[in-house]
Formats: sequence, structure tokens, C-alpha cells
Amino acid sequence: MSDAGRITAAKHLLEATSVSKSFGEFRAVAGADLTVNEGDIIGLIGPNGAGKSTFFNCLAGETPPSGGRIVFDGKDLTRASPEAHARAGIGRTFQVPTTFADMSVLHNVMVGAFLRHPHRNDARDKARAVLELTGLRADQPARSLGTPGRKRLEIARALATEPRLLLLDESLAGLTPNELQDAIALVRRIHQGGVTIVIVEHIMEVIMTLTGHVLVFNQGHVIASGTPDSVVREPAVIEAYLGRSHRRPQATGSQVDR
Repeated sequence: MSDAGRITAAKHLLEATSVSKSFGEFRAVAGADLTVNEGDIIGLIGPNGAGKSTFFNCLAGETPPSGGRIVFDGKDLTRASPEAHARAGIGRTFQVPTTFADMSVLHNVMVGAFLRHPHRNDARDKARAVLELTGLRADQPARSLGTPGRKRLEIARALATEPRLLLLDESLAGLTPNELQDAIALVRRIHQGGVTIVIVEHIMEVIMTLTGHVLVFNQGHVIASGTPDSVVREPAVIEAYLGRSHRRPQATGSQVDR
């Protein structure tokens, strides 16, 4: 286990209990449980259509669950709005970055900073501090950023809301090997700064390198929970990813999870 992924505190920050979500007759998530302690980096993985993204969106407040309970720092957020989640201290990114293309990088990040800092000068100061951490140039037009820059900007805007828990939705996907290593280093810096992280990712290198605990979803159910090394050896996980050949998922940059 990496130092970044090691559980460093016993206090429960987020508890999701028996969370379910149905769309009509289709049950996307069936009674999933997750406990996140302060200091954790937890991964959510699974094959296409497994339910992990729906569960993630329930945690973020984007999708209200059909059943179960989500409690963050003692507050019941089960049916709270995304804004209420953000104000409580949960930040999130989106799989497809939502940049304001006509604005500068600095002004994009200030949008997030206004949540805690309503005065423009304070929001600008906060945004500049986040940009220093994330390595982005303040005066660069957002429209000029490539995929790595837009993903980093998405993380920066979420960080500007000063989250205690950061939910990363495939924020490291689509990067070159060198860009991926830079992004992994950024996530480590964010974690070392005191932010707890839950990450949905399909690059197993990210999961194996960063996380200390992993939930594996398949067909709406959590089929395994444990350290990355232990879950990739579970027969049910191997079958979910690869069928009955029982070959082990690769712990490198192979993209086995969508």
C-alpha cells in the first residue's frame, strides 16, 4: 500500500448505508455500503454498467438515491442538493470537464472559490493559491487548454470550494503516461494537504498506486471490498472483468474499467 493510500484517521467522515438507485424497473445500485474515514483514498471500480458511477453521483448529490442513507460529518445529505453537498464540504469533478471557455483559468477557479469567499479579492487570492498547487497559469485562456489542462482545471475549481472530501470522476483518464504520472503526483499533493479522496477510475495503475481501499461494483452490487492487492485476486472480480478465464487484471496502465 502506498503512503498516500494509507488510512490515517479513524473518524468516519462519510457513511453511505444500503444505498440503492433505480431508474424505472432497472436497479443501477443495489444496497451499497461505504465508510470513508478522514485521510482515506478510496477507489470505486467495475466494468461497464456496473453501477459505480451512479453510486458516485449519489454521494455527490447529483442523483438522489431511491433508498438508503448518506451521512457526511454527522449531517444527513441523502436527499440534499449538490450545492448543499458542496457547502457541507464535498467537492467533485466531472468525467467531462465543464470549463468556461471564454474565461481565463483564474476566473474559472474563482467560480469555485466564491462558495466560501463571496468577496472578489478573497476569491482571487484563494484561486491563485489553488493554481499554485495545481500548476496552472492564471492568465491562460481556458479554451486554449488541452485534455490534461482541462482535467487539472476541473480539479482546481473543485479544490477552490475548500472540500474536506474530494470526489474525482475519472479525472486521470485519457492522459499520456507522462501526464498520468504528473496527475498522480498532483492527487498525492492534494491528499497530503489534508483532503480525503474517493476516486472512480478505469486505469488500474491509478487504483493500485493511490488507493488504500477499493470497492468493486458489478451489476449494481458491491462484489468485493478491500485493499487493491486483495480485490484483484478475488475470483468474482476476475470473472466480472475478464469472464471465466480467471486471468488477473493487469496492475499497470491497462484500461480495464469503464
